[in-house]
Amino acid sequence: MAEPTTSSAAPGLVAGVARGGAANLIGAVIYGLSGFVLLIVLNRGIGVRAAGVVVVAIAIFNIVTVIAGIGTSTGLVRTISTLRATRQAHEIPAAIRIALVPVAVLSLAVTALLWFTAPNLAEIFANGRRVEEVTEVLRAMVVFVPFATLHAVVVQATRGFDTMLPQVLIEKIARSLSLPIVAGGAAAIGMGPRGVGAAWAASNVPALAISSWSLYRRVHRAVAASGQPKAAATPTMRKEFWGYTGPRAIAQASNVVINWFDTILVGAILSTTAAGIYASGTRYLLPGLFAADALVQVISPRLSGLLAVARKAEASALVQIVGGWQVVVMWPVYLITLIFPTPLLTVFGDEVIEARGALVALSIAMLLTTPTGPSGAVILMAGRSRQAMFDTLVVLVVNIGGNLIFVPRYGLTAAGVVWGASIVVAEVLHTWQTNVSMGLRTIGRPAVVGMALSAATVGGVGVVARLLGGDAWGSLLATCSIGGGLYVAGLWTFRSPLHLDSWWNGVRRRSSPGTTDAAIPARGTT
Repeated sequence: MAEPTTSSAAPGLVAGVARGGAANLIGAVIYGLSGFVLLIVLNRGIGVRAAGVVVVAIAIFNIVTVIAGIGTSTGLVRTISTLRATRQAHEIPAAIRIALVPVAVLSLAVTALLWFTAPNLAEIFANGRRVEEVTEVLRAMVVFVPFATLHAVVVQATRGFDTMLPQVLIEKIARSLSLPIVAGGAAAIGMGPRGVGAAWAASNVPALAISSWSLYRRVHRAVAASGQPKAAATPTMRKEFWGYTGPRAIAQASNVVINWFDTILVGAILSTTAAGIYASGTRYLLPGLFAADALVQVISPRLSGLLAVARKAEASALVQIVGGWQVVVMWPVYLITLIFPTPLLTVFGDEVIEARGALVALSIAMLLTTPTGPSGAVILMAGRSRQAMFDTLVVLVVNIGGNLIFVPRYGLTAAGVVWGASIVVAEVLHTWQTNVSMGLRTIGRPAVVGMALSAATVGGVGVVARLLGGDAWGSLLATCSIGGGLYVAGLWTFRSPLHLDSWWNGVRRRSSPGTTDAAIPARGTT
């Protein structure tokens, strides 16, 4: 078979990814910035120590809600998009019931369990300090677990209708912008960590109401357009749904543990204050992850359709283009966090400088793994949920084992190094499996051009500025202005190999008939 090139990607597919990716990227930027503001509000509003208590409680809350979701968000995206593509939209309501009823029951059970075990969890994860405070915050937040779990599933399910709008507007913009406001308001009137935690968790209640209405409207329209009565759930439908979703439940639970375990382990081994410092210090990792996820979520149904009909050349081309876009967005960010960690961390407070080593380690990991593109998503979109589960469990062992061994000895830096190692191990597994076992090339010319351009402009100017002015604000600002200007000029010069012209054309106008994603006979998952 001829070697795939990025030129073989259908223009309609690239344009569709560009439109959805642009909207999702805007939402990701707002989401990331709101997270920064929230941590600044917590650290400066209630103090680093009290903020650490809230951060530990949020970590536990997030782990619990993802576990209670049992992988149904991914399962519904895959199922809804497939039913629409195969003209079986009348089965969508049954699929939603198959997913949501177990989630509702399990989330209520988890809520009761977390309420009663809150003192035990606080004792473990607060290292015997501030146990009563952590318990109070957990119990104030736990009543909102069912709302948070159902909202996460429902708002993700809307993506099965080939739209990012509900998720971007409801979750990434409206809810994320409200979090610093409600948390800051709670802190301002003296409610303390308990009130701040409850306010943070309560934001899921209105979010669930809005996301449920958004999903209902889309389901109603799809069923009406099908011209067939709603189908009842059958054993076959349940078997197919849970056959795919079951492994995803394990993988998603493992992923959220990987993302949050180091934070709660730092709290358990060191202190809740250290956990707050670590969470703030590593916050700079998240904007790039949000940006990458913004593109992955849009590419998912399209890529699944290509793989379903064995159009591997086009799938490879699409993955390489998106990989190049990820490099364009993420490499400058992580070059800056690598070269200038100190001034960036002082934004959260002088105490947070202690997390400098962790931020440097994570920056290196992200620079190494970004060029491989969305290889993990490719595995899922090919329907290999069991393989993805195995990969996640391997990374989970690396993460937990590394944290348990090294964090007690080397503190926050070790936690960052272990998280970075986990990211690298995951990407090595995904890339090897995608390129070798599936025959898709994930690294292409767009990523190479993006790396060279970022290194020559932002990286080069940053190194010179660091040598001349040190790890300080002046050097950082010089790099952002001079290096950033050169980088923008370079993007314009190399817009064709980076497919930025395709991105812009896709954002400006709709694809012409015949090149839309609806032409693909099967859709998939994320």
